[in-house]
Amino acid sequence: MIKVHGVPLSPFVRKVLLVLDYKGVDYDVEPVFPGAEDPAFRAISPLGKIPVLEHDGFFVPDTSVICRYLDRVFPDNPIFPTDPQAEATATWIEEFADSKLIEACAGLFVQRFLNPKMMQTEPDEAVIQDILENRMPQVLDYLESIIPAEGLLLGELSIADFAVVTCFIQAEYGDFKPDPDRYPGLARYLTYTLDSDIVKNRIAAERAALPNLF
Repeated sequence: MIKVHGVPLSPFVRKVLLVLDYKGVDYDVEPVFPGAEDPAFRAISPLGKIPVLEHDGFFVPDTSVICRYLDRVFPDNPIFPTDPQAEATATWIEEFADSKLIEACAGLFVQRFLNPKMMQTEPDEAVIQDILENRMPQVLDYLESIIPAEGLLLGELSIADFAVVTCFIQAEYGDFKPDPDRYPGLARYLTYTLDSDIVKNRIAAERAALPNLF
């Protein structure tokens, strides 16, 4: 049995759920927020982060480690390329998305979605402007430079696509989309990936679970 400890609105939890959906693996979600102090949760997540994967009593923390584990245990529909250079590229893009890209995307999510809709606090416009003017252009410029003319990042669907797409779903919740005039390649790529059934179904499930927020 597979259980994912976390909340689906987390971009890191979403990445794992997208991988499970893609592989056709059944799972349950055990809701828990990052930083929870519950001793049982801290026993399986020493850093207090989500998600944690539970597989028949075996626990795996950290989204990247989870995705690698899932690809080994459920090898159908692989998400890591077999070519060493392609694999290195995919894992590098995953790392970039998990660090620099999500920093900007989640910042907008917090200010424009989480704070006003869930925390009942006003967004900090200074923080928003700093993200839009300083942080976001850097990551978008880099992504635009590596986006192929067509298709996915590495031809076949890979962990790189899951990592990037989950960040931009977070950004869309924060009322942000890249300017297609400035970032035509990225805009094309996002239209292509966000319109896939697996992504649309995941977004629909998130919105259905929290109808009052959308």
